[in-house]
Amino acid sequence: MNLDPRQLVGYYNRLAPRERVLVGVATLATLVISLYTFIWDPLQSNQALLARRIATKEKDLAAIERLRETYLDLERYLEANQAATSLQNPNFNLFASVQKTVSEAVSRENITSMNPSTKPIGTDFQEEQVEIKLQKVSLPQLVDFLYRVEKGAQPLRFSRLQIKKRPNPDIYNFDVTATISLLKTIDKGAEKPGEKPAEKPPGRTLGS
Repeated sequence: MNLDPRQLVGYYNRLAPRERVLVGVATLATLVISLYTFIWDPLQSNQALLARRIATKEKDLAAIERLRETYLDLERYLEANQAATSLQNPNFNLFASVQKTVSEAVSRENITSMNPSTKPIGTDFQEEQVEIKLQKVSLPQLVDFLYRVEKGAQPLRFSRLQIKKRPNPDIYNFDVTATISLLKTIDKGAEKPGEKPAEKPPGRTLGS
């Protein structure tokens, strides 16, 4: 059934003025509801969804950037350790070296404790550490100590460094807690402590 627009116009013209107003209001309300339902509301929903997706992608991007920085830091750390390992002296003693450096840059009297330790890293490396605590260290002494450790003949690094200003009236001196580390390759040919060397099979005597 085809709807003739002229019939609608004729029907509208036969309505009373009050009925025409009601029909106009109803038509306008229907139009507004249709616009809101089929255009405005979906558009707002899509914008809200798009905003949430953008926020999620921004968080993902920030997380990727943090992972990238962490990866680059680890890569630089590994390269530095590999370089230090290639330059290291197999007879180098970390504890004695740190003790000598402190004596030259500060003084043994400033040492409150020195604790060596070793921990394996994988199967090919081990990390030697010396935790040292200093007290009443002046700023020039501290700078000299840091320089000697990081720029010495044997490359070393600080895996931990805490500098604390002393209270009044000794505010121009510092208390220092530092862990100095050295990455070394494990000599797999060396005997482990408590391990007996492998016994050689008995040799044959002539004529046996």
